[in-house]
Parts: sequence; structure tokens; C-alpha cells
Amino acid sequence: MAGLCSGSATAAVLSPSGDQMTLIAAFVVAVTSARAAKKLARWYKRLFEEGRSCSEIKMRSPSFIPVAALHLSLIGALQGYKWTYSGPEGEHHWSKHYPYCGGSFQSPIDIKSELLRFDPTLRPIEVQNYNLSPDEQLTLGNNGHALQISLPSKMHISSLQHRYSAAQLHFHWGSSSQIAGSEHMVNSKQYAAEMHVVHYNSDKYPNISYAVDKSDGLAVLGVLIEVGEFNPTFEQFLRFINGIKYRNQKVQVPGFNIRALLPARLDEYYRYDGSLTTPPCYPSVLWTVFRNTMTVSQKQFNALATALYSSSAQDSATIPLQSNYRKPQLVDSRIVLASFKEDDLSWINTGLLAPILVISALGFAFIVSFICCLFKQKR
Repeated sequence: MAGLCSGSATAAVLSPSGDQMTLIAAFVVAVTSARAAKKLARWYKRLFEEGRSCSEIKMRSPSFIPVAALHLSLIGALQGYKWTYSGPEGEHHWSKHYPYCGGSFQSPIDIKSELLRFDPTLRPIEVQNYNLSPDEQLTLGNNGHALQISLPSKMHISSLQHRYSAAQLHFHWGSSSQIAGSEHMVNSKQYAAEMHVVHYNSDKYPNISYAVDKSDGLAVLGVLIEVGEFNPTFEQFLRFINGIKYRNQKVQVPGFNIRALLPARLDEYYRYDGSLTTPPCYPSVLWTVFRNTMTVSQKQFNALATALYSSSAQDSATIPLQSNYRKPQLVDSRIVLASFKEDDLSWINTGLLAPILVISALGFAFIVSFICCLFKQKR
């Protein structure tokens, strides 16, 4: 991960040379005032000349995340650099303005069986106050990158080391021509869509803005979505989707049971340390991706894939909001923990079930035919 100092949880420690400091200053000059850039470069240089260790510099920094990357990412966020999922501002270019996006511990990932390690200490996920009253108004919005619903902080996860309070949920999806649009994959299978319920560590931080760049700041519940049966809970917000067709449009919707958007079983999931899947890509997320999926109908999926635009109502050209997912990132040395054991029937999910059934049926038919021939010969 790019940066002057990095902890063992993120990357190897780097000691910058004078040339590196010059490059950092030049980059900052390009995105903010020359005065601020020089001040920042002098500050780092002085600390290194004093022989300060990386841990000491981190202690003086706003958080325990690599210092230079944090500053540059914050500059990118404050300057409001435009980013998209494809084209000249697509994900391959994010790291120009958001250095963490090119670093380590990034999300999403392809969750492969060989990465998994069963952890018997992982408890079932417990969520509190997820069943909201219709009297509680939620903000449904189109931020130009996703459909998002604001959530009250009384909603929280109670089964982790800290209390993680809800902030918002949002969706990633494919397109009408290419349905696959989940961010996480399981054994290289990409699902139609994915929901993220974002929580922040409310034991330590007053709100998500303070928590977003901290190593223990966020916990996200990931739900993989397939096209299948109609999902009545999705209608609680999809029926208002025409009110948020364009970027930055928002409408108020009645509260509903958010728990119904999660799988019935909350005890089977994958767990790993990762990042935000959008800029600034801070590596601050404890990921929980549920093993079991949810379904939406084809019509409901089409509402997500075709009804929204990433452009504003004032823009001359309308740009569809679709395929808003980041591709899988390098796993590196990470291990993915599983709260369940892969049983002997795990091959059912590998695509081998259909051919095995066909071969079994043919074998059974052959045996029956052979027995019939024997009976005929005896007669």
C-alpha cells in the first residue's frame, strides 16, 4: 500500500528517500495549494530527519492508517474527484487520486474454497432493532453510484467485539444485458447483485465520518442476490424508485423490516478484513458475507438495472446507472474465515451435480435393461 509508514496489518514499512518526498510533495501540489503541499512535505521530512519511527509518526497522525495515503485520499475526497466504474475515470485509475485503492487489503475478493479456514469461535450474527416501524422515515437516494437507504443508528450488530451501529445500506448490480453484478464472488461465481449493510464502531467513534478511515471503524454485512422468486420486502423501496431516477435525488420512504432483507440463517458466513469497495477504498472494513443468498424476481432486478441514471437531471446526456461493481481484488496473504464446515455435499455448488445425476440415470437405465435381457434369455 502506498504510504510513508504502514503497519503490519496493511503493508511493509517504508522509509522514504528525499526523492520520494519530492514526488509526494509534487503530487499534493497538483491537487491542492502549493503552500499546503510544502507544509505537509516539510512536516514529514522533519519527522524523519529527527529519526522518528513509523509508529511515532502514526501516533501523531489523524489515525493509525498509512499517513501519506490518508492525506492524499482525504484531499481526493475533499476535492470531489469524479470516479466511475469504467472509462478514463474507472476503477483502474482510482488510485491516482485515492491511493488506498491501489494498496493492500482491498475488497471485494473471490472467496475460494482453498482460502477458507473454519473458525469455531465465530458466533451467529445478531442484529438488533432491524424491524423498523412505518412511522420511521428513511431516506432513499441515488448518489450517482448506487441506490442507498439511510438507516437509524439504533439498528446495530450486537455479536461483535464492539457495538456496530447501522448507517446505510446500498446495492451493486449488473445490467439488463449482463445480469451478473455482485462484487464478491464465491468460487469464481458472480451473482446478480449484492447488498451491503454498513455499520460503524459506535463504541469508539461518534459517527461514520469519524470511523470510516479507522482500522476497526466499519463492519459491513454482505448479501449475495440471485434472480429467482419475487421478494416482497424489496417492494418496500422499489416502488419509490422513479422518484430517484437521477443523481442526488432523494425521497422519504416508510420504515420496514430490514431483517427481511437478510438470509434466514445468520450463522453461516465468510469473514475477512478488507476495505471500502469504492473510493477512498480505506482498509477499514470487517467483512461478513453470508453463505446463503436472497432472491429477487427478474422484474425487480430490471428495476435496479434500468430505472436509474448516474447523471443528474440537468445533464445533457443521460448515463445509465448499471454494472456498478468493482472487480475482485488480490487476496495476498489474507485468510478467509468460515463460520461453518464445508461438508461432504459441498460439490453440489461446484456445477458437478447435473452431470452426476445424468450419469447416474444412464447407469440405472443400463442396469434395468441388462436385467430385462437376462429374464428374456431365461424364458
